[in-house]
Amino acid sequence: MMVKETRGGKWTSDLVLDLYSNLLSEVWDVVSALIGEAILELLFTLSVRKIGEKYPFLNTLNVSEAGISMDRMKQEYRVLSPLEIHRGFQSLLNHLLTLFSALAEGVISREVFPKVFPKVREAERLISQK
Repeated sequence: MMVKETRGGKWTSDLVLDLYSNLLSEVWDVVSALIGEAILELLFTLSVRKIGEKYPFLNTLNVSEAGISMDRMKQEYRVLSPLEIHRGFQSLLNHLLTLFSALAEGVISREVFPKVFPKVREAERLISQK
C-alpha cells in the first residue's frame, strides 16, 4: 500500500503515529495515577512483547517509569502503511485494556475508554481518506 500525503506535507503514517503517540501519553497519565508507574511500565512492556510478535515495529517503543517514547519508531517506521500502524496500535491497546480490566475490575477501563475510542476512530478516518 502506498503512503498517502496530506495537507501540510505530512504523511498519513506520520499523522497516525502522532495520534497514537498522544493517545498512549494520555493513557499513561490516567492509568499511572491509578496504579503507579512501575506497574504500568510492566503491563506496557508485557503487552509490547506479546503484540510485537505480530507487529514488530511496536518493539521500538521505549517504555520506562517516565512514560513512553516513540522517537525511534517515528524515525524507522514512517514508511509503514497507515493501516498497519493502526492495526498494531489497536491490538496493543486492546491487549492493554484487557489487562487493565483484569487488574482493576473496570475502574481503569471507565477512565481510559472515553480517551481511546475517539482517537481510534480518528485514526480510521485518517486511513480512509481518499
